[in-house]
Amino acid sequence: MNFSPSEEEINFVNDALRKFNDEKVGPDNHLLLNIVEYDKDKNVIAGILGGTYWGWMHIDILWVDSKYRKQGLGSKLLQAAESEAKKRGCHSVHVDTMSWQAPDFYKKHGYKVIGQLNDIPLGNKKFHLIKNFN
Repeated sequence: MNFSPSEEEINFVNDALRKFNDEKVGPDNHLLLNIVEYDKDKNVIAGILGGTYWGWMHIDILWVDSKYRKQGLGSKLLQAAESEAKKRGCHSVHVDTMSWQAPDFYKKHGYKVIGQLNDIPLGNKKFHLIKNFN
């Protein structure tokens, strides 16, 4: 076993799985869905990073600079991303978040917890949430 595969080997494994998936259910048509927000000086102050595939939107990261939190910026980014996902034909969205991050934020926006991992890290939780657009 090689615990430090080359980029070429990593790409090979990714491509092999993609081919397998395509044969079983068709291409995922994955598209990035990334949005950033700037302050008046064009500094990045917030962003949402994710994508769309197989009719779903996924959120990898939603971040707002601490100076701009509690002002609706996270909600604005989330709503913009969801709107774009709907235009792309998505029916639902999923996200993972940690107990010290934003589970209540997502719940406030209609997301439902469908699973959790305990003690990651010790004494904390990781939540998996979804929201249906219909």
